Amino acid sequence: MKNKNKLDFISLFFLLGPFLDVASFLNIGGTFSISMIARTGFLALLFILLIQKKICWKDLGILLITAGILFFYSVFFLKEGLSNSVSSTLKLIYLPTILLYFKNYPWEKEKIRVLTIVLFTYLGIFLLSYLFGIGADAYLETDGKSGFKGLFSSINEFSAIVVSLLFFVGSKLKKRKKYISLILLFIFSFCISLLIGTKVLLGGILLTLCYFLFLERENLFFQRSLKIKSLIIGTSLVVLLGGIFLFTKTRTYQNMKIQQDFFEVKNIISYDFMNRVLFNDRLTFLKDNFDYYKKQPLVKQILGIGMIEDQVKMVEIDLFDILFRYGMIGFFFFTIIFVYLIPWKHMEIEARLATILLLLISCTSGHVLIYPAVCIYFGAFPTFSKEKQTKIITA
Repeated sequence: MKNKNKLDFISLFFLLGPFLDVASFLNIGGTFSISMIARTGFLALLFILLIQKKICWKDLGILLITAGILFFYSVFFLKEGLSNSVSSTLKLIYLPTILLYFKNYPWEKEKIRVLTIVLFTYLGIFLLSYLFGIGADAYLETDGKSGFKGLFSSINEFSAIVVSLLFFVGSKLKKRKKYISLILLFIFSFCISLLIGTKVLLGGILLTLCYFLFLERENLFFQRSLKIKSLIIGTSLVVLLGGIFLFTKTRTYQNMKIQQDFFEVKNIISYDFMNRVLFNDRLTFLKDNFDYYKKQPLVKQILGIGMIEDQVKMVEIDLFDILFRYGMIGFFFFTIIFVYLIPWKHMEIEARLATILLLLISCTSGHVLIYPAVCIYFGAFPTFSKEKQTKIITA
């Protein structure tokens, strides 16, 4: 009975995730928002449960000492204030705590069903907000770009969640031959990607679709007759060319074109195109942060320049933001804990690929590794291990 309650607690928090993100967008609670309080409370409860595990004390000790150092450094040295200091500290320790919890407490009750419901909830909230005209645009009017983010504060976090869950949940639905649910997921996700107008979401959907087609290559192509193969190749070429043409009509392409014209990028095969258009100038932000960081006193290089430092814009590539904002100690602590706690060898292939996909997103658009709404899925995916295959239960 005790174990059952713990599983219910984890499932409930996953199911609350989309609504906490909406509460964050609506700024319910002000400085100490409902979203922040709920996620802080969740983290505190994980700590309490982990303290019960005597084998975790060493890991917890390292975690708490690092968190304490960075918290007092933020409050008394950087003068970031209590709320900002709490927020920045929690961001750093959230992922290691999640991974440490799932390493010691298995999550087994209907987890596929829960993740499927979570994904449909995110998609449903977005589509309903668009249909009823509530929510906000993804860009400022002065940017010239177009896009709708609905009732979510960060389209980067929303995109990372949808892409990773679409890949993982979609893989499970495909195995169970739940094709109607799978098709609905792709249709809803694709429509939302056109409304948002970002590269990550559209690219992630297409990558997932290509992966599924690759898995079915024998049935769809190689086992067919020569006549059918020729027809498939011809149809694929038409679809590809038509897709390229239709892509030029999407918000994603138009936003890329606006970015390209603004920076006067002439050659698409160039560093400028990669930086200004594909990475939205993040490589420039990386250089600015590095130049600023290396001029700082040694204490700031070791412990970071702080999350609210506005002299330089955040890179939005997570590993670099961790290095510059939390310093060498934060970067070292984070990477060691991260590598140590993810059971790569024991994970199902779909779980491993979904985790790698999240890592790739963290290196392109960021908003993954130190953002609680997203990094919690780094804890969910490793619970699907090769040693104990879990039955897929769909919503």
